[in-house]
Parts: sequence; C-alpha cells; structure tokens
Amino acid sequence: MHESPRPRASLLFHRLGGCMGLRINKSFKIAPGVRIRLGSKSSSLSVGGKAGRVTLNSRGRRTTTVRLAPGVSYSSSKGIRPKPRRAPAGAPAALTDRAPLGPLIAPRRNITEGWLAADERGVVVHRSELADVRIPLVHLVSAELDGKEITLKTSDGTTYCLRLTTFSAARDLRFVEALARAARLTQS
Repeated sequence: MHESPRPRASLLFHRLGGCMGLRINKSFKIAPGVRIRLGSKSSSLSVGGKAGRVTLNSRGRRTTTVRLAPGVSYSSSKGIRPKPRRAPAGAPAALTDRAPLGPLIAPRRNITEGWLAADERGVVVHRSELADVRIPLVHLVSAELDGKEITLKTSDGTTYCLRLTTFSAARDLRFVEALARAARLTQS
C-alpha cells in the first residue's frame, strides 16, 4: 500500500521540531455572523457582527463585545480561571522556575538585557530570551557591589557577575545590603 504524503504545513512543523514560538491559528466562517477559530492552545466560536459579538472559547471563557461608536467598543469577559496553587500555611512556597515573586525585599534593579529582583525566598535573574535563574537565599554565600558590577556567589561555587544599568548607586547599594541581610551574610 502507498501512504499519502504529509501535508506541507505538518511536514514543515515537524522539520522545525515543533518550535515553541510557532503558533497555528486558523479561522473559518461557517455561516453569516458565525466564525470558528482553531488555535494551537485553544479554539473558539464567535457569533455576531460589527455591532456586537459573543465569543465562547474551549477553556470556558465567554467574551461579549459591543460597538458603541466607530472606533469605540466595550468588552467584558467571564469564565473559569484556574486558581493558583498555594503552599500550606506556615510553609514558604518553593522557589521553582515558575514560582511568582513574593513581596520584594529591595527595589528591583535593571541589568544588561534584563532585571534582578529578590524576595524573601531568593534572587531572580531575568534575561530576555533566556530562562530565569533563581537562587535560593539559603544557597547565597556572598553578594558584592563594585561600581555597577554586582557579583553573587552560591554554595555550589557558581558565580554570577551582572552589570547594573540603573542610575541610582544608593538604590543599588540598598539592594545588595537587603540581599545580604536576608541571606544572613551580615549582622543586622
């Protein structure tokens, strides 16, 4: 038997290795005023026209849009949003790659192509196009500031040298001092 060849879009997607940045989105008109959109993460059904529209998506969200005047519209959205998981009371949340930042212990500082922030659990180094680096405070051995260079050393021997692009030396110093106090590197 002869197998039919893969469609070109599927073959291209396969050759690209299922790129994370690649999005697939296709919209079909199935009747006047009725449209179905198929995406890589969800799909939706829209009913209505220029004056107003109701959209239902596959994740349970309902969006209503009403045109008030040319260029002016009102939109409201209702639906089920997944609730974030919380750590049990009394236990600090784990510092994972996706854990959101808690209350900051010092002002966030900008670094070359990113930013640096610290909460009560650790330090987060964010750089564009790279995964966030999270350093738990218990692993921080030293935090030093030399001009606009901040150096963080961890217990496993890793050293992070970061170039600050902020314009306040006083805030940079406060950041490092707060970090050192939180990691108990200095006496209060």
